[in-house]
Amino acid sequence: MNTLRKTLLSSLLALGAVASAQAGTLEYQGVTFTSSWTDKVLTLEIDAAHRTGDWASATTIGALQLKDIGRFDNVTLTSAPGGAASWTLSSNELNANGCGGGAHIGASLCFSGDRVALSDDMVFKFTFNGGATDFSSPHVKVNFYGGDGGRKVGSLLSENIPLAPVPEPQTYAMMLGGLAVMGAMARRRRTRR
Repeated sequence: MNTLRKTLLSSLLALGAVASAQAGTLEYQGVTFTSSWTDKVLTLEIDAAHRTGDWASATTIGALQLKDIGRFDNVTLTSAPGGAASWTLSSNELNANGCGGGAHIGASLCFSGDRVALSDDMVFKFTFNGGATDFSSPHVKVNFYGGDGGRKVGSLLSENIPLAPVPEPQTYAMMLGGLAVMGAMARRRRTRR
């Protein structure tokens, strides 16, 4: 009976985690951008180990921008890979020359600085204060650079990261039904012994 209880309890906890998970994914030229958030903390993971297309020769990232995230009073880069932890913040638009476009104060952030080597699982974590943030479909832009560090490579990504689809209630009902059947089968087996 303990095994059955543990299985049901862990399944319900997993179900709760899935129901409260808030994330989105975008893949472009072999690079996967995943956004996830809880409360006022937005995490952007960039998996760039398998670049393709005109990003295939990119070796570093030098800037990234997030917009379409609601309004905020201020933001802090609380976690970043390698030298990106010392990047500087701007409210300007990211263009081919870095964070040099028009300003969007309180509605956009652009971080740039020394180039950081592209790799798998590059995690940027941002903490926002004040305002009314909405991280359901952030718009991301990045500047990737070639081996010499100064030559921008490929197109400037400018896309929204769509919210991952939430499973329908029928999916949850089917999963719970399957767990109930498994529990009944386990109980029956135990009773036969």
